[in-house]
Amino acid sequence: MTKHLKYLRNEAIEDVTAQRIREYESKTDVTVTLPVPIEQIVEQVLGLDFDWDVIEELPGEQILGGLDAVNQRILLNETHTDLFEQKPGLLRSTIGHEAGHYDIDIDRAKLLHPKLPGMDFSPSIAKRHVKKSDRLIEVLFDRAASDPRAAKLLQQIKDGQDTAEQKSAVDRYQSALLMPEWLIREAAANLDLTSWSILYGLADKAQVNISNLTVRLRRLGLIYLRDGDKTIYRSEDEWSGQKSLF
Repeated sequence: MTKHLKYLRNEAIEDVTAQRIREYESKTDVTVTLPVPIEQIVEQVLGLDFDWDVIEELPGEQILGGLDAVNQRILLNETHTDLFEQKPGLLRSTIGHEAGHYDIDIDRAKLLHPKLPGMDFSPSIAKRHVKKSDRLIEVLFDRAASDPRAAKLLQQIKDGQDTAEQKSAVDRYQSALLMPEWLIREAAANLDLTSWSILYGLADKAQVNISNLTVRLRRLGLIYLRDGDKTIYRSEDEWSGQKSLF
């Protein structure tokens, strides 16, 4: 898988997430349906385990999870346990997001390589402190210390945020993994997707939050939504046709 996230096309992400699901089906002899068993796929196909811990946050910052790629663990922030319980879809998308970093973002072959001379990232910049295990985890930026491109990303690292390319690619990854195209098209085949109540029902079935679902449906060309407009259209052409009536 290419590491140039800026140029990672949707088709490539769809292919790799479909491959992960097929690998899981082959291992378990189980056909995946909605809701996609995200934790089992991440554990059994990507070889990642989960830890719950308190990840320290800077003022105004919210970190739902992190990736300890060297030790193959996804860290879930206990600070937000209540939020995860209120919004199960958020927990699943967080797991998918971190799995995306592991699968398509970082170069795992370089994880144990020596750090670049002169590249000294202090814990407060490139890492977050995990209280209970008293260790430092690298939140999303494992590659920064061993990849020359890290120098160009230093400002983003200081901000403690994903780069736009990282966020876009891993969000598309979690979306495609949680809502595979063939399962969503099958589930939506006989549904009126212009109804919000129907969409909420589909979100419950897939165990994702509604915003994640609508983004996915838009990306698959199954609905059309305009910013600031709650009306759901089947397509942009339908919206254009409606508009021409007035």
